[in-house]
Amino acid sequence: MNEENPIPEEETESENKRPPIREFNPLVNYLFYTIAVLVTYAFFWALGYPPVIAIMLFFVIRLIQDTIHVNKTYEYKFARQAAVINLIYSLVFFAILVINGLAISQQLAPLILPDFLDLTSWTPMFIMSGVLGMANIKRMWGPRPSFKYKL
Repeated sequence: MNEENPIPEEETESENKRPPIREFNPLVNYLFYTIAVLVTYAFFWALGYPPVIAIMLFFVIRLIQDTIHVNKTYEYKFARQAAVINLIYSLVFFAILVINGLAISQQLAPLILPDFLDLTSWTPMFIMSGVLGMANIKRMWGPRPSFKYKL
């Protein structure tokens, strides 16, 4: 601010500066999460909501860990904001899954938005879309592994 201690330009621009564009192929992520959703629905069909809740809990915990990692290590502001939005989005649908899924498994009516009959059965796909978004953020904006070979 004053002449003695000016703010370096690098510190102010690092928050908003777009990282260099690099190759990104999301098909690997799509394939993995499509398989995860199909396995989840197979468990739902065979055993009901409790196993689905357990499977989705695993992915939500991973999403929380990844969001914390992105917010601590990534410099690009958009990546950090997108990670938080994906987390909030997935947590909302996870709460709907837990509350409505447990109610339905006890032969009760869904408690959250009961007029939307299939909302609870669609929540795994919505949760996984947040996880897919996080995987894409990590691949697009995260550090690349270095391939240094030692002979």
